[in-house]
Amino acid sequence: MERKITGSTQANSQQGLLHSSESLAWKNIVIEQRYHAGGEYVYPSSSSHRICLHQGSPIQIEQVRNGRIFHHIIARGNLQIVPAGTESIWRHTDGAEHMHILLTPALLQMVSEDYNQQHIELLDHFSVQDTRIQHISSALLAELLEGGPSGRFYVESLTTALAAHLIHKYTSTPPNPPEITKGLPPHLLRKITSIIEDRLSDDLGLAELSAEVGLSTSHFSSLFRQTTGLSPHTYIVQRRLERAQHLLKSTRLSIAKIATTVGFYDQSHLTRHMRHVLGVTPSYIREHLS
Repeated sequence: MERKITGSTQANSQQGLLHSSESLAWKNIVIEQRYHAGGEYVYPSSSSHRICLHQGSPIQIEQVRNGRIFHHIIARGNLQIVPAGTESIWRHTDGAEHMHILLTPALLQMVSEDYNQQHIELLDHFSVQDTRIQHISSALLAELLEGGPSGRFYVESLTTALAAHLIHKYTSTPPNPPEITKGLPPHLLRKITSIIEDRLSDDLGLAELSAEVGLSTSHFSSLFRQTTGLSPHTYIVQRRLERAQHLLKSTRLSIAKIATTVGFYDQSHLTRHMRHVLGVTPSYIREHLS
């Protein structure tokens, strides 16, 4: 299909950039939201894997990678996966709004060890629909747009889940099933829950807790869920809510102070989680249940 292109542009770190997680210093992942007017854009080969999620109306697009040319209409939610070290050229006559996820190969390699794989290769994909990636991406983008209030643990949990899914569906070698276990041994569970209790107000990271028991992030998350029935992040939020309830009932500390004391970003962050989990607000608990 013939197209009138107004010139080729090398996509740089700031071009068309609307939002970026760079300032939040998330580990092993960068989230970007971009808008590009119609034209031709060249993304040089990068040291990171790039996942692109189309967010706007359907558009006709041409992509060139590794000497292959693809013409297709991409709809909202369509994904393109560009492995690290791959240059990609994008051509479209209409404006395009999309989200980019940049993942380090080191992250995928680390998570792949839980599947008994020594080497993995992420494969090129031009246009796929994947609801799991869409859901994880939406959660990451919402966290970025809100300024990262949920903390490192939440982001690292989502990042690890995304890496595990990519390994399972989009790499050259199907993963071997992980070794079946019965969860965390009691002494390790006690150690982890004690650390969580002592540092509930801190911005704990998933990698930090995993290192305390000598496990990878994905393996630790899996064992923790097997043992407690909850993901590590959900468990921490639950404990923060329980401590907040106790302080609301037993002290006259302001709700804003209680929120930060138990590890929430601010009062609205506490209120949102409490309303979602318990169906009531902090003010209601203080006024009616204390």
